[in-house]
Amino acid sequence: MDDDRVIMARARTHLVPAVLALANPPWQRDVWLDPEVFEDLEYVIHTLFDDFCDAEHPERYLGIGLRSEEEVALLRELDRALHEARGAAEA
Repeated sequence: MDDDRVIMARARTHLVPAVLALANPPWQRDVWLDPEVFEDLEYVIHTLFDDFCDAEHPERYLGIGLRSEEEVALLRELDRALHEARGAAEA
């Protein structure tokens, strides 16, 4: 049981800041536009879709990085919003 909590804590230490970065335009301007800083939009997307979750199928991460069905639903909504934004940018 303790191992499960450690795994969840480690995943959340990456997921939560990634989601918060998407919700914070001043952070995006200050950090993502600074070439000296490691984090950028690509890093955040990679975190949400590849490293610590799969925003397209977040239910698989319930109990790992996501704590509740509500978080699963919210991440699914985030996935839809990101796909819409990507589609608009490509148009």
